[in-house]
Formats: sequence, C-alpha cells, structure tokens
Amino acid sequence: MARRPLIVSSANVRLKAVRRLARRGTRELCLAEGARSVRAAFAAGAAVQELYAAPELLAGGRDADLVAEAERSGATVVELGAAAFASLTPSRPDGLLAVVRRPPTTLDTFEPPREPFVAVTVAVERPGNLGAIARTACAAGADALLVADPRTDAFHRDAIRGSVGAVFRLPCITATTEHALAWLRTHEIRIVATTPTAATPYWATSYAGAVAVALGGERHGLPPVWLEAADDCVTVPSHGPVDSLNVAVAAGVVLCEAARAR
Repeated sequence: MARRPLIVSSANVRLKAVRRLARRGTRELCLAEGARSVRAAFAAGAAVQELYAAPELLAGGRDADLVAEAERSGATVVELGAAAFASLTPSRPDGLLAVVRRPPTTLDTFEPPREPFVAVTVAVERPGNLGAIARTACAAGADALLVADPRTDAFHRDAIRGSVGAVFRLPCITATTEHALAWLRTHEIRIVATTPTAATPYWATSYAGAVAVALGGERHGLPPVWLEAADDCVTVPSHGPVDSLNVAVAAGVVLCEAARAR
C-alpha cells in the first residue's frame, strides 16, 4: 500500500484549495464534512475524489472503515494533523472530510417511480433550511426533492451538513418554477401547497397516489403561481402570536403526515 500524504500545516496548498472550494463551490465538486455525511456519500454511490482524515480525531479507530473504503474506491486519502484539519471545517471536526463529485440535478436525469412522493421547495434561501428539508424528506420516504427557483445550492456545504448527507441519498433536482410545474403536470403529480392562509389543515387532505408537497421560501412563502397551480392548499395551524413556522419545521410536520397517510 502506498504511503498516505501527511499534512500538518494549514498553509498547505492542498488545504487552501479545499477551503476555496468550501467558500465558492463549483459545478463539479462539493464537500461532505463529518463521518455521517461521508458515510452517506459512500452509501449512495457518490464519487468520492479525496478523503481528508485526522487520525488524532478518530478516537479508538472510529470510522476507520470509511478510510479503508475510500482507498478501495480509488479516492486519494490524505492524513492531516488535528490543527490542519480544524482549518477546513468550522464546527466540531470529527476527523473526516471528503471532496465529492456532485450528483446530477437536472430534471431529465430523474425518472419518477409509479405514484411518486416528491418534496418541493420554492425559493428557499438558507442552505441549512434546505438541508434540513432534504433530511426530513429522505426520512419520510420521499422519492425526490425538487428545488424550484433555487436561491441556494442543495450541495452548499451548509446544506450537506444540515442534511447529514441525505442530499447524496435522495435525488435532488433543480428547475425553474415554469419547468417544475410543467414536469409535475406531465407526470400527473398532484400538488399539495403549504401556506399559512389555507383553510384546510395539513391532516385533512389526501396524500395518496402521485403527490408533491410544495413549501415556499422563508420570507414570502409560496408565490401565487404555485398556489394557483395547486390541487389543494393546506396549513399547519398555529396558536397565539406565532403566525407561521420555520419552513424546515413545517416540512417536517407535513411530510411526516404525508408519509403516515400514504
């Protein structure tokens, strides 16, 4: 086995390239930070290009199987000192970070199954929210996350972190509203739109068959074109001075009810 490169200085040119990728992103690559996200990427068959591992942070050999899997897959494995590794990730570094080739996200790359269950976000702005929705959609058994009019990237480092790698396991497709609605109509997928102004509570509609649950952005909710196109509009009733929920929380409530009902 070839000796792994060892880097102890955070000024190393290779680490500078990783930090640049974290700041700017590219159309080809993204970062999976932490063992759970790296494990999800491998489980989904994503193409891991490089794995950065800090042995000092892998207490008791924890998650060493991921290092071995990276080597088997042909990824470049680079060992880092703890301080050098900490320069790559801002939150609770656990000793693993991977550079991963981004999965395709265009509509034509996803062929829905019979009676698909699709989560839709429209103009969600915060990557943490988008990642949390992807995680919930995956847990609820959704077949895809359709990101319409994206204001942030489903493979932004914070979205991947917020999803705990679920964006690798769940097909994430992006499109304009025009193309998203046309695609849903072509596949005869019923739209259930979530909005605080709806009269129907989220538990009082049908989620059977081919259905898409649509959630709007943090500031303005779903735009009128989505509400007009919807087959049903539902709300998560709230009491007291709170007039609405965070979009990721609302997604959890409605998507889990849809999963239960289905």
